[in-house]
Amino acid sequence: MHPDKLTLSGPRSTAQPVVTGVYADGTVRDLTHVADLKLDGAAATIAADRFLTAMQNGNATLTISAGGQSLKVPVTVQNMDKPQPVSFRNEVIAALNVGGCNSGACHGTPTGKNGFKLSLRGYDPAADYVQLTRDLMGRRCDRQNPEMSLVMLKSLGRTNHEGGARFPASSIPAQMIMTWMSEGLADDAPTLPQVKSVDVLPGSRVLNEPSRYQQLSVIAKFSDGSSRDVTRLTVFTSSDPAIANVDTKGFVEFAQSGEVAILCRYLEELLPVRLTYLEPKLGFKWSNPPESNYVDKHTFAKLKMLNIQPSDLCTDQEFVRRAYLDVCGILPTPVEVTKFLSSKDANKRAKLVDELLDRPEYADFWTLKWSDVFRSSRKTIQIKGTHVFQKWLHSHIDKNTGFDQVVYEVITAGGSTYSNPAANYYRVSRDPTTLAETTAQLFFGIRMQCAKCHNHPFERWTQDDYYSMAAFFNRVKLRSDPIDGGDPKKKDGAEYVYVDRAGELTQPRTGKTMAPKFMGGAIPEIAPGRDRREALGKWMASGDNPFVPKSVVNRIWFHLMGKGIVDPVDDFRDSNPSANDDLLDALAKDFVKNKFDAKQLIRTIMNSRTYQLSAQTNEFNKDDNKYFSHAVTKLLTAEQLLDAICQVTDVPEKFAGMPAGTRAVQLPDGEVNHPFLKTFGQPARELACECEREGDSNLAQALQLINGPTVNDRLRNAANRIGKLMTAKKTDKEIVADLFLTTLSRLPNDTEESAMLNHVSISTDRRRAWEDVHWALINSKEFLFRH
Repeated sequence: MHPDKLTLSGPRSTAQPVVTGVYADGTVRDLTHVADLKLDGAAATIAADRFLTAMQNGNATLTISAGGQSLKVPVTVQNMDKPQPVSFRNEVIAALNVGGCNSGACHGTPTGKNGFKLSLRGYDPAADYVQLTRDLMGRRCDRQNPEMSLVMLKSLGRTNHEGGARFPASSIPAQMIMTWMSEGLADDAPTLPQVKSVDVLPGSRVLNEPSRYQQLSVIAKFSDGSSRDVTRLTVFTSSDPAIANVDTKGFVEFAQSGEVAILCRYLEELLPVRLTYLEPKLGFKWSNPPESNYVDKHTFAKLKMLNIQPSDLCTDQEFVRRAYLDVCGILPTPVEVTKFLSSKDANKRAKLVDELLDRPEYADFWTLKWSDVFRSSRKTIQIKGTHVFQKWLHSHIDKNTGFDQVVYEVITAGGSTYSNPAANYYRVSRDPTTLAETTAQLFFGIRMQCAKCHNHPFERWTQDDYYSMAAFFNRVKLRSDPIDGGDPKKKDGAEYVYVDRAGELTQPRTGKTMAPKFMGGAIPEIAPGRDRREALGKWMASGDNPFVPKSVVNRIWFHLMGKGIVDPVDDFRDSNPSANDDLLDALAKDFVKNKFDAKQLIRTIMNSRTYQLSAQTNEFNKDDNKYFSHAVTKLLTAEQLLDAICQVTDVPEKFAGMPAGTRAVQLPDGEVNHPFLKTFGQPARELACECEREGDSNLAQALQLINGPTVNDRLRNAANRIGKLMTAKKTDKEIVADLFLTTLSRLPNDTEESAMLNHVSISTDRRRAWEDVHWALINSKEFLFRH
């Protein structure tokens, strides 16, 4: 049983035991609600839902019986005769949390509801106390008859209330609020013990059919050394209700096999518990696929545990196309495809990865990816700024500079935004709070915008954390560059980033001056006059940083695999658990070990069997879209697709203001306003978020492909690939083979070849017929999607 002994101290003390059965095969089951529980003595009572309530001082024994096994647990009840008033901050606020009264959809909104405003999830108890006891002449609470007070009438559903009944009158939350009223609506003394931490029992667990249930118990520890059960004052939420639901009593029920995180929040303490439920699958037998490296070790271990069979290895034809698109953003040429497919070298896939990482297109493509989230745009940093920033970033990626150095350069950048391109980071985000938000989202993978106005409702980050992070940037200032400032009226020149000697940031709610503090860590020692960003940059570039290595490897994994281990990639939080903790940890550890080497990380991922799995699913992984049991099929990005169309038709695009031969992935920003690129989701670079790049198909895209000028004008161009093939007097078989190799990176099968040749042979216009063939290939899913 968890806990292994029960001590109930003081009036209103309760306990939620968790009973576990351990079986001969090593599996465990929650037996809390099926075992026989008997409590001797009058010290406490046990309800039908297995919840203990203290009654009087004394000792008792809880006897648990199930499956021929039994256990005796000592129960001690004490301090029942000592006054223990209900705590407004530790109990009433918690009760309001459980009822959802102070949630964002109810009275926790910034303006409240119907004149009654509470702080969101109780982050400002002092203001809540005033609202409940003083606002509207205190009419909401009745100390003489608590159950008839307006607050209780509404929360119990006994009078008109838009939110309906929030809890029954017999519940712990309702009893806490009414007892507090009957005791005189007292506020807490300054000496009130503070919550230090919470424990959730029995912790993370793997359950097997038929054990689809799990009771949780929450124990809070306080600053005076005491601890007590707060299960019924805890808010429980499931990260995926479709897999498992949890009720207000901490009882989890799985609807299907899978993995969830149950978030347990008591006041400001938030603790996730990972629960997994497995059901046997008829006919499933682990295929025991070979492991190429640690990526496969951790991926396959998770798949095996979840009874998910990985797909077979992809074909060489699929691999060569996938690798070129993922590393360089381009399609392989017919010569490159033929060379790879005809090679008998057992290590040809690994050698191809090495070759691609050394190509100039690699730096072009990955510069585009990082420029998107760095928000390099002429709207904020001027056209020259986009060019110098692109050149700076491209140089680092081409030289394979350690990402720790890139991070440090960006965070500590200063001077002219033209002569020191990294300083443009401070031109895009211009104030301390947006810099804190951008830095957290881009480098930590944490969205902390919610904490600007209130404590984060779904995470551990508080307003103090938010403004302590912003304090690192509070002294960063910008002025016109004295050398390359341009026309002041047009604001078309560079700006100069510098650090002021003084300036503090104040938390708006408390008025407290915030010292710079590492997120989730310590307050650094910064000598007077030193740039605070240096300390931040060193911490972020450290291999011990708890956020940056995981965030970067997750982002690179996302670009190669089509989905992040944590997804979305910039949303690391307890309520959005990773698909594979061991894999993410191993990738981050290896990244740090190799001195933040991005190429080595890409090489490791692409040489894994996991990366090389086929997109074709099997009976046991067809429903998996989370654990990487098969390759992800995704539409080519806007720039990839335009460049691919130009490549296969042999007709380059001409971009205004750019040299001839410039590819779409080489554009410094998206403000060329190309209709095809915009239709296919080219981001505006206004958000530091991968989500800004649209990846879903829509009608406008279909129209562009079917009859838009980008495709059709190229197909009709007399000097295009078809024209060159016909001028060279190629046979029909040679032309169809070339078009397939160029467009789909493979030769046609017999059925495809016969259909294409037949279409050409019966056509009165041979040139037009070949245009039809190439149009069909360009509009095929095989061309449009990475697979």
